[in-house]
Amino acid sequence: MLMNLNVWSFIAALLCFPLLLFTIFTPSIFKLFQMTGTHPLNIVFGMTVIVFFLSLIGLKDVSEWKSMTRSMVSLILTGLLMVLIGFIITVGGLLG
Repeated sequence: MLMNLNVWSFIAALLCFPLLLFTIFTPSIFKLFQMTGTHPLNIVFGMTVIVFFLSLIGLKDVSEWKSMTRSMVSLILTGLLMVLIGFIITVGGLLG
């Protein structure tokens, strides 16, 4: 494997945040997903949960402080995003 799971989960965690911002601030994406019946934030939430668990699995590849920092940043970032997206989905479901 060219790069280990630790690096890939870190890159995916960094991509989750711009994807969340794109989903929230692009109203035309809601019209696109309206035909499928699923909310785009549910897709971003699912992706964030997958990246969180990949980050947990990537902890086995920790061998130095750089890889530990990558793992902790990806775990904290995806954990915070899961809480934020879960809050948005829950409150939005109550209001809508």
